[in-house]
Amino acid sequence: MTASLKNRLHSLLTHCKAAILDFDGLLADSEPFHYRAYNEVFERYGHTLDKEEYWVEWTSKGKGIAGEIERHNLKLDVDPVDLRKQKFEVYSRFCQSGEIKLFPLARTMAEALSVKHKLAIASGSWARDIRYILENASSLNLFPVILGKESATKEKPHPDIFINAAEKLGHAPSECFVLEDALKGLHAAREAGMPCIILRNSLNRDINFAGAELIFESL
Repeated sequence: MTASLKNRLHSLLTHCKAAILDFDGLLADSEPFHYRAYNEVFERYGHTLDKEEYWVEWTSKGKGIAGEIERHNLKLDVDPVDLRKQKFEVYSRFCQSGEIKLFPLARTMAEALSVKHKLAIASGSWARDIRYILENASSLNLFPVILGKESATKEKPHPDIFINAAEKLGHAPSECFVLEDALKGLHAAREAGMPCIILRNSLNRDINFAGAELIFESL
């Protein structure tokens, strides 16, 4: 880490009182399981998801089912709402089974941050599924606030979930910073008025994260 980057990080950590963390792809190595769950359900109706396209269009940009249907002009014999419900059931099975692990340094990072900052998770996954994964990793105690899909009317890139997390933590948005790995999360953080640190990984190497306060190449 360069001296300049270190100084900027120190300044941000000193100013902010709380940290709001994304979950999938940042703390948990869960993105491949989201892909597997969606693909399993789509294949029931004759369509296979392209994995590389999924990482960009679904994971980072947040285009989701509607985007997939539009891009490929799909005529599926199923309502998108039911399609999503089926996916949730498949993915939740993975979460409960213990197959999904935290990244090796995720707990260490959270423990270090928790010394001087209140922590919250703000994710597009269901809170119960996040808890399954954290319980299996003996890490549930690190996060007093866990907000999932059900906690906001609009998903990222809308800022609602980050604003709700700040309120739960008892801090103004300007006193919180966000840790993210997705473009939709960066946009949501900026809309919420929160500085955003981006962690790169194997899935987002080619994404332009212009507007991020800091960008780290790995955890």
